[in-house]
Amino acid sequence: MLKFATKQTEKMNSTSVENFLKNIFTLKNDEGEKASMTNLSMRLGISGPAITDMAKKLSAKGLVNYEPYKELELTPQGLNFAIKVIRRHRIWEMFLHQVLKMDLDEVHMEADMLEHQTSDRLLAKMDDYLGKPKFDPHGDPIPGTDGSIQRHKNAIKMNECEEGEQYKIVRLIYADEEVQQMFKHYKVETGKSFKVVKMFALDNSMEIEFDGRKVHLSPVLQKKIYCKYLDA
Repeated sequence: MLKFATKQTEKMNSTSVENFLKNIFTLKNDEGEKASMTNLSMRLGISGPAITDMAKKLSAKGLVNYEPYKELELTPQGLNFAIKVIRRHRIWEMFLHQVLKMDLDEVHMEADMLEHQTSDRLLAKMDDYLGKPKFDPHGDPIPGTDGSIQRHKNAIKMNECEEGEQYKIVRLIYADEEVQQMFKHYKVETGKSFKVVKMFALDNSMEIEFDGRKVHLSPVLQKKIYCKYLDA
């Protein structure tokens, strides 16, 4: 079972601490980015000095490894804490989308708030009601109660796709509000299939065809989309 927060960490169980630990995890594990002070500052919308101050405090509590000018690393205790937050977030997303029929961009924002106010008992009941899903509506893996995380087998980022081939979308990384807006604008959703029409060497952009229309996607957005071969 996940080693949930101890009395020491419960005293720090604030929204800011949970968001800080969660974003270290998602930057490194979901997006393949460095959990640097700069990236965390941009993601959380707070100043560099405030990021450094938080990192030092959490380092003193044994939740992160902090060294000046180096990216942050979660300790085993910090990792358990982050995974617990992510599990709450993704179960809420599934519940809001599947039961309340909310749009994908809506469930992400609502889950960001609800994840901080959910008891383990309520979470377990929601998980049972949903049938213990392995993935949320965006295709993100929902950590198990033991902390295990199931990955999509043979999934690749869209920027690794080949021209002329057909694929299906299995996961979307909702990194920030602008990415969410672009997914919604282009109606990019998990489960949809597409064909790579053209890849442009000039700027590494890509033209794909899905839903009977052609869409031009930037390299930034391609890296937020995971897919598999259509017949995989």
